[in-house]
Amino acid sequence: MMLGSLHFNQFHDAGKPSSNFLSQKRQQEISEVNEVLMAFAPDMIMIERAPAEQARYDSLFKLHRQGQIKVNELDGGTGEVYQFAFKLAGKLNHEQLYCVDYDQSTSQGLLNSGDNIALFQSGLQNFQKVSRGVTADFMAGKMTFREFLVFLNKPETIELSHRQFYNLPAYVQNGGFKSYEGLQRSTIDTTQIGAEFISLFYERNLKIYSNILNAQLKNKGNRILLIMGQTHIGVLQDIMKNNPNYEIVNAGQYLDVNYTKPKV
Repeated sequence: MMLGSLHFNQFHDAGKPSSNFLSQKRQQEISEVNEVLMAFAPDMIMIERAPAEQARYDSLFKLHRQGQIKVNELDGGTGEVYQFAFKLAGKLNHEQLYCVDYDQSTSQGLLNSGDNIALFQSGLQNFQKVSRGVTADFMAGKMTFREFLVFLNKPETIELSHRQFYNLPAYVQNGGFKSYEGLQRSTIDTTQIGAEFISLFYERNLKIYSNILNAQLKNKGNRILLIMGQTHIGVLQDIMKNNPNYEIVNAGQYLDVNYTKPKV
């Protein structure tokens, strides 16, 4: 199961009740999500952190299990890694969380010039209009955590973000990036700048996919829950579906009370 998430610690605001994720109401909503996810019974939970950070998260998770730290009080403690992965893995008596991210210089606003850039920017504006509108409702307390996660993981929402970053950019040629920091500028073909943009996002997710495969192979997990930023989900599902060793379970099957399994 791939759970597409927001990086909630970036939106937490202790000064506003509806966006204070440590408030009693929001904590109850988080507990509800974790109870629902428990029904999936994952034996491995993977998080958006790089394998190089594994020792750090092993140490933090051990302290969490022993009751020596409170995740709500940690720096970034309102994020999905702590509120969902740590708390859920603790409830399930797991010994470890698995870091499978791959850090790479990618940004939604990286592609900013070229032929047909208006097509990409129009799509980006539509994507942001939809996502920011629903996020605003969530932040205003009009949606619960569970309802918001249902929206993020709907097939049509995943398709929207997937199309924006892995399809539309291919229209853009003869342009450039806003910044080349962290990139080998000399190897980038600016005549195919949109395809280069896609390749950056795709390469990162291929490496995340490789980390997922190797973590599973090493630890023999049978039911894996991956918690990642929502824009990763479409491409990872696309890659994963061609691997006969895996069956993808839609998160909505557990989160959404109105979920109807698609006909094959």
